[in-house]
Amino acid sequence: MSNHTPRKITFVTFSQSVFLTTKYFLQNRLLSFAGSCAFSFLFSVIPLFMMVVMVLVRILHASPKTVSSIISALPELERYFNSDSIIQSVQSIKAVSTFEIIAGLFVLWMARRFFASIFDSLQNIFHTQTRRKAFFNQILTFVTEIAIVLLSSAVIFAYISLQTISSVEFLKKIPQFSFISNSILSGDLIKMLPNFLIFIVVSVLYKSGSGTKPPFHLCLFTGILCTASFWVFRILMHIFLNVSHYNMIYGVLGHAIILFMEIFFFFVFFLIFAEFIYVVQFFDELLLGELYLLPNIEENGFASGIKRAFFIRPDFLIAKNKSNVFSYHPGDVIFKSGDSDNFAYYIIKGSVKFIKGEELQEEYELAHRGDFFGELACILDQKRDFTAIAVISTRIIKIESERFRFLVHQNPDAAKKVLKQISPFF
Repeated sequence: MSNHTPRKITFVTFSQSVFLTTKYFLQNRLLSFAGSCAFSFLFSVIPLFMMVVMVLVRILHASPKTVSSIISALPELERYFNSDSIIQSVQSIKAVSTFEIIAGLFVLWMARRFFASIFDSLQNIFHTQTRRKAFFNQILTFVTEIAIVLLSSAVIFAYISLQTISSVEFLKKIPQFSFISNSILSGDLIKMLPNFLIFIVVSVLYKSGSGTKPPFHLCLFTGILCTASFWVFRILMHIFLNVSHYNMIYGVLGHAIILFMEIFFFFVFFLIFAEFIYVVQFFDELLLGELYLLPNIEENGFASGIKRAFFIRPDFLIAKNKSNVFSYHPGDVIFKSGDSDNFAYYIIKGSVKFIKGEELQEEYELAHRGDFFGELACILDQKRDFTAIAVISTRIIKIESERFRFLVHQNPDAAKKVLKQISPFF
C-alpha cells in the first residue's frame, strides 16, 4: 500500500458527488417540482403579504407612515400596487372585517398547497423515508404559515421602530444612534436581510423537511450555498436583463417576467442543494452502487467512458475502509476454492485471474481495474468454487456481505445484475 494517508474528500470525490447530484436531479424530475413550487408560491405570497400588513396595521393603529415604510421596504411591489390607495384602504379599516377573516382563511388554504409542493419535492428526493401523516402535514403547514406571518411582522416592526427612534433630533447627536441610522438602516446590512432570512428558512426546511435527519452543519452549509447561488444569479440576471429603459407597459411586463424567473430559479437552486444533501448523506451506498454497475472496459461509447472516468477511483471508500484495502504481488492468492469468506471484491488497480478446479489448468478468466468479483458466494453465503490469483501488482477493497446485500436490496439495477448472474447457478 502507498505511504501517504488516503483522504476521503478529494477532487475525485467532489466530481463524483456533483455527477450524482446532477444524475438524480434529472432522474427525479425536479425541474417539474421546481415549477410546481414556484406556481404555488405565486398564489401564496400576495395573501401572505396582505396578512403581514394587516397584522402590522393592528399593532401600529393604521399609521400611514407605517404602511408607506412597509411598501418602501419592498420596492418591487410599487410597480404593481398604488401605495396611496393601499394606505387609504387600510386606514378605513376600524375593526376585524369579513374581508380579513376570508383573507386569513385564504392564506392558510393556499399555504397548504405551497408547503405541500415543497414537502412533495423533498419526499421525491429523500424517497427512502415514509411519508408524514396528512393530519400532521396540515398542523405543520398552519404553524409554519402563522410563524412566517408573525416573524415577518416582527422584523418589519423592528425596522420601522428603529427608523422612528433614529429620526428623533436629539438622538441623532448620539454616536450609537447615528451608527444605527447610517450603517444599519441605510447601509448594506439591511439590504442583506432578505438573504439572511432566505438562508434561515432554507436551512430549516433542509433539516426538518428531508425526514432523514441530515447533520445540522450540512444543512447550514447547503443553505449558504443555495442562498449565495441565488444571490449571484439575481445579480447576473439583472445585469443582462435590465428593463428600466423600456416604456411603462413593457417595463411592467419585463419586471413581472424577471420576478417569475427569480422565483422559479430559486426553487431550482433549493432542490439542487436538497439533492446534494441526499448524495452527501448516503454517499457510501450511492458510490458503491455506481462501482458495481460500472461499465466493463470492453464497452464502447461516450456515456460508458464518462462513467468509468468519474467512478473508477473510489477515493472515499478507500479512505473510509482502510482496513479492508489490500495489496497483492503477482502470483499472490486472494482466496482459494473451498474458502468460506463471504466478501465481495472490487479491483482498485491491477488484474485478477480465476481458476476453477486444479491450479494447473491453463484456461482462466480475467478481471481488471473497475471490476467486481466474488459477489455470488457473498450473496448465496456459500464456499468459493474457484481460486482468485493476482496477475500483476493488484490493489483490492473488500466489501462486507451485509453491506453488499443492503446494496442489492436498495438498488434495483444492482439486484437485476446479481439475479442475472445467479440464474445460471440455479
